[in-house]
Amino acid sequence: MENNKSNVPFYAKKMKYLRTPKDIWEELTKEFDFTLDACASDQNHLLPKYYTKDNSCLDKDWTGEVVYCHPLFDINIGNFVQKCATEKCTSVMLIPASTHTRYFHKWIYKNPNAEIRFLEKPTNGWRFLDDETCEEGPNKVGYIKPLMIVIFRN
Repeated sequence: MENNKSNVPFYAKKMKYLRTPKDIWEELTKEFDFTLDACASDQNHLLPKYYTKDNSCLDKDWTGEVVYCHPLFDINIGNFVQKCATEKCTSVMLIPASTHTRYFHKWIYKNPNAEIRFLEKPTNGWRFLDDETCEEGPNKVGYIKPLMIVIFRN
């Protein structure tokens, strides 16, 4: 593991294997007719309409959209959860199952418009994909921390 003296997790610093795992995306698109990829890059967007770090989704109006939101798993995740919880749209988030966080308790837990789906970890973890090639990372073990899908129907 890299020496990480900043407050940004080392996996976010690498910024290479960030694309949503294929199996998760395939299951979600069977259920939702997404219109907006809220946290994408020019290389990894999953939909024609998308926002990037340089063109932030946080200050845009999402009214009426069906939003897919898979933010970086870093210190800013709470801003994206709040945005999804307060916009007049359907938002589907892929985020860590961090039930101890303030954003979980303020915006998700006991929110009548939020549905939580905890994901069962695959044997070797989730395989996030390379932004450019859409290939899985070279490591034998993927991301092993708990994940959840949170659906806000506002």
